Amino acid sequence: MSVLRQLFTVSAIGMSTIRQRLGTSFVIIAAVACVVAVLVSMLSIAAGQTRMYLSGGGRDRAILRPKDAVSGESNSNLSRGEVSLILNAPGIARGPDGSPLADAEFQMGVMPPLGTFDHILQIRAVGPTGIRIRDEFRVESGRMFRSGAQELIIGIGAANVLGLKIGDKVLMPGGFWPIVGTFSDGGDASEGTFFADAETLLSSTKRAGYASVIAKLARPESLDELRDWVAGNPKLTVNAQRVSDDLLRSGGAQLALLTRATYVIGVIMALGALFGATKIMYSAVRSRTREIGTLRALGFGGVAVAGSVLLEAMLLALLGAALGTLAAWLVYDGRVVYSGGVFKLHVSASLVALGLAWGAGIALLGGAFPAIRAGRLAAVTALRAV
Repeated sequence: MSVLRQLFTVSAIGMSTIRQRLGTSFVIIAAVACVVAVLVSMLSIAAGQTRMYLSGGGRDRAILRPKDAVSGESNSNLSRGEVSLILNAPGIARGPDGSPLADAEFQMGVMPPLGTFDHILQIRAVGPTGIRIRDEFRVESGRMFRSGAQELIIGIGAANVLGLKIGDKVLMPGGFWPIVGTFSDGGDASEGTFFADAETLLSSTKRAGYASVIAKLARPESLDELRDWVAGNPKLTVNAQRVSDDLLRSGGAQLALLTRATYVIGVIMALGALFGATKIMYSAVRSRTREIGTLRALGFGGVAVAGSVLLEAMLLALLGAALGTLAAWLVYDGRVVYSGGVFKLHVSASLVALGLAWGAGIALLGGAFPAIRAGRLAAVTALRAV
């Protein structure tokens, strides 16, 4: 009888006795399910944020900000003179009237009223051109803010999560600003912010200048042309990069920290599941000693016996991993989260594969030594041990 046929035969016999070991088998399934559910759930946060950063057509828009800006737009400053120079740069798309499709903007945070929200509200100051360069921008309800008026519109993501609606007011510099409309932007990160008129907000905050210029590129490859021109202009000390790349860069440190912490927690939990699986599989081998001795006496090889133990551990762990991944997907996939912006948690296909691989790894490591012990049991020794 071939080794493969022996393996299937011994595995079938072993599986038929799982009913007698339901309690211990369930422990392996539950332990692996918990490990994988936590791992996939936490990684879905990073996947959701990355997906948000890459959405919304950011590849055809560039952001230009001072080179010395070390933390996004919070501490950068562009004078009106520098903005005028940038607007004339090559590589920037032009409207039908020949005007550049670029907008000087800045973003700021405001504290929410006490007892309302846990996060700082993000307000983005934009001008009329800032709306034009966002191809998927749509006013969903209400109206657009008026130029020169202390009014806000809110992204649909922020409105849904924060429970804000048209007519509500936000405490801003200069008093309470009413929300006059809601907007969507094709899933862009801006849907988690408020928009306000840039000139009005500049005046209210007494800010000296803008933080960045957002420009629509004439062509996706025009970024290199824009970069070369900016680098060769002695009056400018700014960097130019795609909006999507800038979002990933600014959020990269946070995402990396979250990912590392997730894997550390996953490894710690996996070690607990690993030791538990090893102990349980040793117990399973002991309970099957008579069976293993009989099979060895009938001529079944040690490889087939060891393989059946490892296969059993693998099937139980994969079942647990599948249940853990399913639980994470049902509970978290598509769940909307507000954390300085709005994004949906995303249990991607790669996370599903990672969860299954994590379970398989626990099974291989946890079942290896019990499998080796089972394969080394001689027929006489196994029957005498009963």
